[in-house]
Amino acid sequence: MKHRKGIDLVRSDVGYTVGEGSARPTPPSTENSYRVEIWTDEPEAGGELLETISRATDFSVSCAALKASIRARPGKVVVHLNGRHRMSCERAPDPALPE
Repeated sequence: MKHRKGIDLVRSDVGYTVGEGSARPTPPSTENSYRVEIWTDEPEAGGELLETISRATDFSVSCAALKASIRARPGKVVVHLNGRHRMSCERAPDPALPE
């Protein structure tokens, strides 16, 4: 029997122990799962990672960091990641010219 978060509550007799869970690999930790990174160019085009702006466990915090990094790093590529999955990759627009 499993708890809703995947924790074994009762030892099962199917050839694995409670410590092994359901014999599946351990899911990746959700700690610091959202990241906002700044690149010179797109990663596929050979861009270089300049910095990691934010690491967060909360999606709303990560979205706020993404918006702030787009304003603060004009002309750079901003990549928003959830674990290893890329949610967005876009070049921050250059600031408007003063009139």
